[in-house]
Amino acid sequence: MKLIQIGLLFSLTGTTSVTEKGQYQAALFALEEYQQKRNKNDIQFEFVIRDIRSDPNECVKQALELAQSGIRIFIGCYTSACRKAILPILEQYDCFLVYPTLYEGQELHPHVLYIGEVPNQQVYTMLRYMVQQFGRRVYLIGNDYIYPRSTNQQVHQFMIDLQGDVAGELYVPLGHTQFVQILENIMAAHPDTILSTLVGESTIHFYRTFHELGLKPEQLPIFSPITSEVEIKAMGAKYAAGHYSCASYFQSIQTEENKRFVDGFCSRYGQHTVISFSMVNTYIGVQMILQSISHIGDTKRQKILQSLYGKKIKTPCGIIEVNSNNHLSRQVRIARANINGQFTILWDSENSIPAKPLVTDTINFNATESNSWKAVVEVWGQETKEAVVILDESNLVLYANDRALAILGITLGETASLSTIQELTPTYSVVDQTIGLYPAYRFIMLREKSHDNKKHEPHHETIYQFNTIKTKNKLYQKELHIAKIASQSDANVLILGETGSGKEVLARAIHEQSSRRRGPFVAINAGAIPRELIASELFGYIEGAFTGSRKGGAIGKFEAAHNGTLFLDEIGEMPLDLQVTLLRVLEERKVVRIGDHKERHVDVRIIAATNRNLREEIAYQGSFRSDLYYRLNVFTITIPPLRQRTEDINHLALEFLQQFHQYYGKGPTSLSPLTLQALQNYSWPGNIRELRNVMERAFLLAIEEEEVSVQHLPGEFHHTKAALPTSIPSLKDMERLTIEQVLSESSSISEAAKKLGITRSTLYRKMDQWGISRNIKK
Repeated sequence: MKLIQIGLLFSLTGTTSVTEKGQYQAALFALEEYQQKRNKNDIQFEFVIRDIRSDPNECVKQALELAQSGIRIFIGCYTSACRKAILPILEQYDCFLVYPTLYEGQELHPHVLYIGEVPNQQVYTMLRYMVQQFGRRVYLIGNDYIYPRSTNQQVHQFMIDLQGDVAGELYVPLGHTQFVQILENIMAAHPDTILSTLVGESTIHFYRTFHELGLKPEQLPIFSPITSEVEIKAMGAKYAAGHYSCASYFQSIQTEENKRFVDGFCSRYGQHTVISFSMVNTYIGVQMILQSISHIGDTKRQKILQSLYGKKIKTPCGIIEVNSNNHLSRQVRIARANINGQFTILWDSENSIPAKPLVTDTINFNATESNSWKAVVEVWGQETKEAVVILDESNLVLYANDRALAILGITLGETASLSTIQELTPTYSVVDQTIGLYPAYRFIMLREKSHDNKKHEPHHETIYQFNTIKTKNKLYQKELHIAKIASQSDANVLILGETGSGKEVLARAIHEQSSRRRGPFVAINAGAIPRELIASELFGYIEGAFTGSRKGGAIGKFEAAHNGTLFLDEIGEMPLDLQVTLLRVLEERKVVRIGDHKERHVDVRIIAATNRNLREEIAYQGSFRSDLYYRLNVFTITIPPLRQRTEDINHLALEFLQQFHQYYGKGPTSLSPLTLQALQNYSWPGNIRELRNVMERAFLLAIEEEEVSVQHLPGEFHHTKAALPTSIPSLKDMERLTIEQVLSESSSISEAAKKLGITRSTLYRKMDQWGISRNIKK
C-alpha cells in the first residue's frame, strides 16, 4: 500500500492561531472522511503538522525542512506573508501548496491552488451592498501586513467605480489591542460604514471596544471579509451581533450538503463547535487534493491541476468549479451576525462568480472602463439581429436591445434571472457568457433555434467584409464581427492565428476602423529582433545609453505610436524580463527611455498577436506572464487557418491574380475548375501567405494565358488529399480531424507540430486526448 505524506503549515500558536487551529481541525476531519471511504488498496495519506507560529520566517524554516525530507504537497499558510515567503521553496523543490483561505489576489503562481475567495468575488460584492444599503463613505482599518494593504488598494478603485468615497484609512500592528482613540478618530471622520481587515486578537479587541463605547451597528456597521463564526465565539456573540460579513460559506446555510458536513464535524469536535469559511475552504482543499492524488496515483502538481481543471464539485458552500487560473468559481453570500453567534444570510449571488485575481491598483476598472464596456455592448446590440441582455450579479437588467425588450417584455432596472429568461423563450437557444471584471456582468444572447439548424445552399453564401478583409467562412465571420466591435473601443486586443494567417492585416483593419485611424499604426515583431535590442526598439534610448547608440538618441515604438495603435506581433517570443516592463507601461501609460529617468506619457492602443498558445505557455512552461496575458486579453480574436476556410480560397486566389494583373498589365485573371479543386484540397500549412506565393508563381508561369491551370501549380498540388469539410459538427471534432490530416501528411511529429503551429508536447497531449496513435504512418 502506497503511503504519501502531506505537510500541514498552520499556526497553532501566535496571533492568528485562533483562526488556524480551526483550519487544522478541518484538515484532519477531511483526512478522516477519506480514510473511512477508501478501499484497502487505495493510497494511504499521512499528515505531518508543523506550527508556523504566525511568523513568515518560521514558515520558511518548517517548509524547507519538509521539502528536504521529500514532502511535495503542502496545505496551509494562512497569511499572505507566509504564503509569499515559501514560494521560492515551492519552485526549488517543485512542491505544490493548497492555499485554503481568502487573499488579496494579484497572484497566479503555478505551484499554488487558491481555494479561498478573491476581492472581485467577496470585497466588491460587499462594498456594493454597503453603498446601496448604508451610504457611500467607508472607513478602512486593518492590520499592517500584505492582505489588508493590497486589498484596500483595490477598495479605492472599487469605490470609484461605485461612486463612493474612502473617509479614512488606518493600519495597526498584528496583535494590536488598543482601539479607544482609534474608534474616536473613526467617528470624527463621519463614515457610513467601517471595512475591517483586522485579524486574530486585533479583531476581538476592536469589536469589544466598539461595543463598550456604546456604538451601535445600526448607526455604524462593521463589515469584514475576515471575521467569521470562530472570531465571534472568541470575542463573544453580543459584541459582533448586528455587524456584517461576506463569504462563500456560513455555518447557517440551509442545504443538505452543509447539514451533513456540520453534523459530522460537530460530532467529531463537539456539538458547540463553530465552523468558519476558512475551515470549510481547508476541508474542500484537502478533499480535492486527496481525491485527485488517489485518482491519478501521483503527486506531480501538473497532473493534479490537469485532473482538477473544469471540475465541478458539490461542497457545503454550494457547487464550486476549478478554473484554469488555479482559482475557484463559487457562490457568495452577505450575512449579519446574530446574538446566537451565527450569521443570518441576507443576500445570495445564487450563481457562481468567477475568480478574477489579476487586478492591480493601477488598472482603471472605474467609470471610464465601465463606460467602455457599455459602449461596446451597445454597438453589439445595434449590429446583431439576436436579442441581447446584460445582467449584473444581482440579476438586474442593465441593458437590453430593442429585440430583447420585445421578446421578453422586460424593462431596464427590473430583475430577470437566467432561468426566467429561459422559461420565457422556449423557442430560443440561450448563449450565456461573463464579461468584465468588476462586476462580472452576464451577457445573454437569444437565438432562434430554427436558425441554428438552417442549411445554406452554396448560391446563398454571402461574403462578410470588415475593412479590406472578406470571408464566406461562418467561423471567421463571427471573429470579424468581434473585431468590428473591438474597433469601437480602446480596449486591448489579442489576435491568435497560425503563421501567415493575416494577423497584421486584421490588426491594421481594426486600427483603420477605430477612432485612432488618423494616428499612426506602428508594428513590431518581437520574434524578429535580437533579445538585447527589443527594449531599445520599444522604449527608445538617449545618447550614450549604450555602445553604438545613435547621437541624440531615438524614440521607441511606443512613442512613435502615440495617439495611434501599436501592433506587437509574436508577443509570445518576448523575454520574461521585458514582459514586466511592458506590463508596467500598459498600466501606467508612461515610458522611460533606456539610460534616462524621465517618464514620458503615451496614449497608445495595443493590439498583440501570437501563433502560440499563451495559456499553455503560462500553465506548463512559465515562459509568459499570466498578468500580462490577462492585461492584453480583453478581446480575443482567433483567425481560422486557411485549411478550415476552403470556401474562401476561390475569391482570395482571384484577388491575388487581379493584383498581379494590374501590376504586370497582363496575365490570367481566372482559375480552371481543376485548379480550384487542387487549391481547396491542399492543407495550406503557410496559410494565406503561402497561397499568395503559390498564386504569384502560377500567374507568372501562365502570364501569356487567360487562366491558371493545374500544371502551373507546384508539384505537391497534383496529388493532394481531400481537404477537411467546412461543415464540421463541433470545434472539438474540427481539432481532431485537423490533427489527423496534418499527421497523415507529415513525416514526423516535429513536422506536424510545426504545421499546426504548436509545440511537440502540446501535440502529444492532444493526440492522447483524442486517442490518436503516436505512430506516423506514410
